[in-house]
Amino acid sequence: MTLKRAYINLFIALILITINIMLYTLDVSRLTINWTTTVFWVTSVLAFIFVGLSIYYFIIESKIPVIEPVEDDILDNEDQIETKQTIKHRYVILDWLSFLGISLMFILIMFMYFILPTNVEGSSMKSTLLDGERVLMYHFNYEPKRNDVVIVHITDRYLDTTGRQVNKSSEYENQDQVYFVKRVVAVPGDVISFEEIGTSEIYHILINGIIYQNQYYQIYKVDDAGRLKMLSYLDANNQLRENQYFAFGDNESFSYDSRNIGAIHKEDMIGKAIYKLLPLGGISHG
Repeated sequence: MTLKRAYINLFIALILITINIMLYTLDVSRLTINWTTTVFWVTSVLAFIFVGLSIYYFIIESKIPVIEPVEDDILDNEDQIETKQTIKHRYVILDWLSFLGISLMFILIMFMYFILPTNVEGSSMKSTLLDGERVLMYHFNYEPKRNDVVIVHITDRYLDTTGRQVNKSSEYENQDQVYFVKRVVAVPGDVISFEEIGTSEIYHILINGIIYQNQYYQIYKVDDAGRLKMLSYLDANNQLRENQYFAFGDNESFSYDSRNIGAIHKEDMIGKAIYKLLPLGGISHG
């Protein structure tokens, strides 16, 4: 490590902090993870301490006079050499700690504002995504589009067809952090209608006049309670209102989705699943 490198590390740390503040101020992500913010600032403080100590030891070393070896001063020369070696060992340690701190700051910024790995739970997205698979989510200034596989934050506003508040279910330990993975099937302005199957009070769902079926050729159905729930999010022309989206799971028969809880609000769609990490593979968006 050199003094120049220590100052470069200090500059990089300052730049990363500035970027973090700017991105936070611009509100570029709907995702809020409190632990990442805490870890970022703790890491930032530690990185500054490590870089500061590196600069300090460089200054200390520069003040140690260089003395030509003299036989009568062998002990003093040995002490001087030992001191310089001790400082150099500290350089190496501080260099690695500074590198780790700055690297972690960069990774946390990526997690907080750009991409984040997350797990899939349940079978509602089968066969696109299976229970236990790990996906990479993109959430920087995310704008939902038709056929996107999205991560939805289920907040207090979502009630099912029985009036039950969805996130208050006993199956969710942390009721403030309930997330669904679904596919966007209808966007604002789409015309939604329903076609009864015989006299069963079970209906096909038509989006812009076409019966909706997924990429696995499953035709979607909804009961009368679900139909009424979905209708409540349409305007007088049966169009989906602004900032409202219908999202279904890719597993038609075993998905708890807009047929149960109605439209998904844009501000609750925090990101798009873009890639499978475990196992590796792409995700179809259309």
